[in-house]
Amino acid sequence: MNALKVVLLLLGIVVLAQVNDWPFLNQLVVALLGLLIVAYVWSRLSLRSVSITRVTSADRAQVGQQVAERIEVRNRGWFPKLWLEVRDYSTLPGHEASRVVHVRGRSRTVWEVDTLCVRRGRYRVGPLVVRSGDPFGLFPRSMRVPGSHELIVYPATVDVSGFPLPRGTISGGRATPKRNPFITPSVAGIREYSSGDAFNRISWAATARLGKLMIKEFDFDPSADIWLVLDLEREHHRSAAPEATRASAGREAFEWLDSTEEYAVTIAASLARRCLDEGRSVGLIASGGFHEVIPADRSDRQYMKILEALAVIRAEGVRPLAEVLLVEGRRFGRQSGLVTITPSTDEGWVAAMVEIVGRQVPASAIVVEPSTFAPADGSLFVVSGLVAAGIPTQLVKYGDDIGSTLSSGRGPGAPVGGQARDG
Repeated sequence: MNALKVVLLLLGIVVLAQVNDWPFLNQLVVALLGLLIVAYVWSRLSLRSVSITRVTSADRAQVGQQVAERIEVRNRGWFPKLWLEVRDYSTLPGHEASRVVHVRGRSRTVWEVDTLCVRRGRYRVGPLVVRSGDPFGLFPRSMRVPGSHELIVYPATVDVSGFPLPRGTISGGRATPKRNPFITPSVAGIREYSSGDAFNRISWAATARLGKLMIKEFDFDPSADIWLVLDLEREHHRSAAPEATRASAGREAFEWLDSTEEYAVTIAASLARRCLDEGRSVGLIASGGFHEVIPADRSDRQYMKILEALAVIRAEGVRPLAEVLLVEGRRFGRQSGLVTITPSTDEGWVAAMVEIVGRQVPASAIVVEPSTFAPADGSLFVVSGLVAAGIPTQLVKYGDDIGSTLSSGRGPGAPVGGQARDG
């Protein structure tokens, strides 16, 4: 557009020079014509011999972790590039990789960007667009660097080792003599190391005593499976008001814990990690924009399956929690434990929980108090109904430290006189 203005100006001066016999107009025409030629040639050469590479440290990360990226702009030509605007079009929040750089001839410029992941989800890193041109801005040029890749940010997890998990009726039962390919608290014995055995199964005490590598073998853990039911019905979730302070509850909340949705997802991810660390089977039922069911398992891949699902699921569900519990109730038995995570103040799901508990299914509930995030109905009647039914209940409020709150054992329905032992 700027070049068009100069061309129009040049034509106007040419016409004026023909009408008036002013020598300086002819000189001005030559100067403007030379300016256009120099600017055009400069612009054509501004991105020649320029290449860009970017390397990201990982394609998987977790909320609270940093992702490092290294961007290199190389000039293979002899002439310097006075200015190159590198514009990044990544969708990762807070990822500021754009720069304006100067690159000398036969040289390169490198910079690194460390981005703190504050939002779970699936994001695109890239592409890049490089802009340059002539010093007068008459002929701008751009070059697209199409390389991009996907980055998945998993939800954060916290230590909830003190949370009293529901106890199944087989808790403390007889361990099955069948050998288990997974690591559990039930050690059946030891044997000599053979090729292919995992190093984390080595019994170092026995190895030191016998003078050769010894491997621990495990029984299947007789403890109950744990089902996590995550309620993501849109109607009951709230985000913290912009003017709300994270110190309102007397503690400093993390930046990403600004909604009932993020609290609930973080709790679910933390409980899943705790169960799998203890060698217990864990399954997930989440009623978000789509109905997600991950069958209970204790394999190494189970944790990644759950994190993959929790990274992208949103509080866009339309099914009430009571309906989800009733429909999925067949999955819960006396040999499994149920933990429901919800901000719902609808008392209908309490009745569904009571019906499940009536079938001798051990269950507990974690209620994320929505009224502490934004104006909403309180959960007093819901919590009262759960406590009256003898269902252990923990209440989590905005600003609470999740690990401390769930591990305190002092929620509205927590056992009196100490925490319940895990099954």
